[in-house]
Parts: sequence; structure tokens; C-alpha cells
Amino acid sequence: MNTGIQRSGATPYDASTTTSPAGKCSMGNRRPKKDLPMILAAHGAPYVATASVAYLPDLKKKVEKALATEGPCYLQVHAPCCTGWGFEGEKTMAIGKLAIETGLWVNYEMEDGKVTRVKKVVRKPVEVYLKEQRRFRHLFKPKPNETEIAKIQAVADRNAERFGIDIKLKK
Repeated sequence: MNTGIQRSGATPYDASTTTSPAGKCSMGNRRPKKDLPMILAAHGAPYVATASVAYLPDLKKKVEKALATEGPCYLQVHAPCCTGWGFEGEKTMAIGKLAIETGLWVNYEMEDGKVTRVKKVVRKPVEVYLKEQRRFRHLFKPKPNETEIAKIQAVADRNAERFGIDIKLKK
């Protein structure tokens, strides 16, 4: 989402924005997010990483690594926006952690086109993340839209499979 709460290539599927509002005829943004980190890796960037403001020590290490790496590097940072996403500001870090815990955002590093490090999690269902944000409230009113929520869960499931983020709990 861009400044001004407009749809962008980074806007999640079904999010309501000022330029892709949810309503009677629309569920919000109907396009998948662009995978800019993978695009940069495919173009040969020696270091590509994703990070979140919810995990500041990890973010700091990745910035330091990018600065120490020769050549063009790319770091994409997940920074929840209380105004645009519709939640109380004191929940910023919790929203950031939920994005990672659901698999909708993955913290990882790539070096020379190969994934070298990934944050693993015990995943939560995407509803816990979506319900916290006004930009997704249309998915729950008047009742949960199970079809659309399942599409978003499928995105998280694909991320989990692609990056191997699931921590398997012992039974």
C-alpha cells in the first residue's frame, strides 16, 4: 500500500484501499502482491532479504549485511501502517508478528539467488491477522466470507511450503 492508502503492487489480496475499495461490487484489491525480492534476486542482486519492524534485531543485522555486501542489495521491510490498515498504533508490533506467524509475510535472506535463512514459526490461521485490520473488515461482515478467507489462507500455505517456515510440534 502506498502513502495515501492507495493500491500498489505490495497491497495484499482483498485489502480495501482508497483506489480499490471494498463494497457491494468489490472485495478490494483483486491482484496478487508482486514478489519484488524474488524479482531482484532473479536480476542477480547478491543479497536480498525481507524483514519486519516487529523483529528489530533481525532488521538491524540484515541492514548491516546489505551494507557490507558488494553490489546492489535489496531489503524489503514489512512495516504495519495503523492509519492505512486500520488498527490502533500500539498494536503495530503485534500486527507485524501476526503477519509472520500466519505466513502472510516471511522473513528470509537470499544470497546469490539462493535462500540461506528463514524465520520458522508455529503458524496461526490468517483470520487472526485479518480481523485486527479495518482494511479486511469486509471479509467478516455480515458473516465471515469463507471463500475469500480460504484464498488468503492459501497464500500463507504456499509461502509456508515454498520457504519451509512451519515448526513441527511434537505430539
